Amino acid sequence: MKFDLSTAIEFLLHGTFEAPDSKWVHMSRSMECYELFYVTSGILYISDDQKQYVVNAGEFVITPPCKNQYGWKPSACKFYYFHFNMKKACFTDTIDSFFPACGKYRNVNTIEKYYTLLSFEHCSLEILNHFMAILLLELKNGEEPKKVKETAQLCKSVLTYIQLAPAEQLKVSLVAGKFQYNEKYISSCITKETGTPLKKHLKAELIKRAKHMLEYTDYSVSQISEMLGYSDAHSFSHVFKNTEQISPRTYRLIKTKSQAGL
Repeated sequence: MKFDLSTAIEFLLHGTFEAPDSKWVHMSRSMECYELFYVTSGILYISDDQKQYVVNAGEFVITPPCKNQYGWKPSACKFYYFHFNMKKACFTDTIDSFFPACGKYRNVNTIEKYYTLLSFEHCSLEILNHFMAILLLELKNGEEPKKVKETAQLCKSVLTYIQLAPAEQLKVSLVAGKFQYNEKYISSCITKETGTPLKKHLKAELIKRAKHMLEYTDYSVSQISEMLGYSDAHSFSHVFKNTEQISPRTYRLIKTKSQAGL
């Protein structure tokens, strides 16, 4: 089973469990949601309608909604569990951005971090959903065959492309499509590598181009906004002023006076 992480994640609940003894067997029950198990010690023997899983410490498994989720062998183990849903389930075996149902993930500190974040009482459901989606991405990225240096190379390629691409291509969805990656994944890579979200890199590139045109061309603010893909001059001016603390016209005036030696 694999599923698409571009689909909206809906966090439901989470917790921890420690088996009382080696004779413990997971209960039998029907499940109306997905459940992520992450085992921290011992071995978990869990099954769904399709498969029996052996989950060792440092490994995870995700069981789908099913008629019968059950333990198929006794064991002493400890694990984290996370219940979640997807608004649109989409199963495939062909798309790289899709998520494996089980695997190894040795960074227990990351699991603990997101478990704690999901425990915050004052977070909105939207934020909790976001944390759950990031946790799933962390699990996926941790077991991808790509090495750290390959992720760095991807980021370098993306940033180079941003400098050269036409303005109308400077959108997160189009950049992700160009490199054939899921939007969330490529955005996560850029943020981890540079400390700045992909969306901000795109915005910065557009502002850089705008400043160049304001300083070295006679294009009007309206023409520049259209060339950079903004819906209108007002939207462009608003973004520019929020970034540079001055309006495009004021920026041009200052640069013109500077060039004239005034």
